[in-house]
Amino acid sequence: MTRVADQLIETLKNEIHAGVLKPGDQLEEAALAQRFDVSRTPVREAVRSLVECGLLETRSRKGAFVRELSAKEILDLFEVAAELEGLACRLAAERLTAETTQAIEDGLAACQKAANAEDPVAYAHANLAFHTAIHMGSGNDRLIEQLSELETRINPYRSMPYRMRNRLAQSTQEHREIMTAILDGHGARASDLMRSHMMLQGQRLPIILQNLK
Repeated sequence: MTRVADQLIETLKNEIHAGVLKPGDQLEEAALAQRFDVSRTPVREAVRSLVECGLLETRSRKGAFVRELSAKEILDLFEVAAELEGLACRLAAERLTAETTQAIEDGLAACQKAANAEDPVAYAHANLAFHTAIHMGSGNDRLIEQLSELETRINPYRSMPYRMRNRLAQSTQEHREIMTAILDGHGARASDLMRSHMMLQGQRLPIILQNLK
């Protein structure tokens, strides 16, 4: 894999995770090569890698598209993610450090700033920072690894509800309650709040996707 291809992969991943590129969007080789001012070779390498990790899919004679999941696949993923995120909250509360506290507080502050600006793209990045701070605070490397793998699949979808009226403010408030429970050492409550937070997103997505068709 060339350095240019690696840079393309990172950029496209970030755009998919932030909702700039949405499930079903087509990625044309020529357009990507022109946009990034590169040859088609690193573009092909990047697309092949993103197909292998499940973010893109190829369609016969049509090229590459951001992968679309079925309603069941989405719900299945969010059910698993909700349980693992809840576990991360409980462990973070039990193993709280000054570093974890600061990272979670910074993540929430970024969410609040993006919500105030009504900026869904900025909120998507802030949301990931908030959740990642909790993951890292769990101190469980295996759990962090599994959550990272899950995020690769659910991140293209988790930002979709952010365009709903008042969703950014509501999501920020849910984050605030989760943070308060963690910082107060109430691991079980933090876990319950996080599971509800994640499942609310997962349950809304099939409806949102249906409305987009």
